Amino acid sequence: MYPEDDSIEAVSARLAKVRLVLNLSKREFAEKAGLSEQQYGPYENAKRELSLVAAKKLRSAYSLQLDFIYFGKTDDLPHKIAKHL
Repeated sequence: MYPEDDSIEAVSARLAKVRLVLNLSKREFAEKAGLSEQQYGPYENAKRELSLVAAKKLRSAYSLQLDFIYFGKTDDLPHKIAKHL
């Protein structure tokens, strides 16, 4: 999708794609990770850079590797997500 791209737009697109693959609303996706929709929305909308704290919460909730979130590396993603990218 956006290999090796760490731009705010690429990170945003990866987050949106994962959320859609999991068939979750922004609110559901955010809340499962311990974030509010208000906190999460600007990350997915490319209005704010994803913080490390938020990325770690997404990693814990969805088994997303930080290398995937920030750089698009799909090697260690859960199969359910990786097969749709």
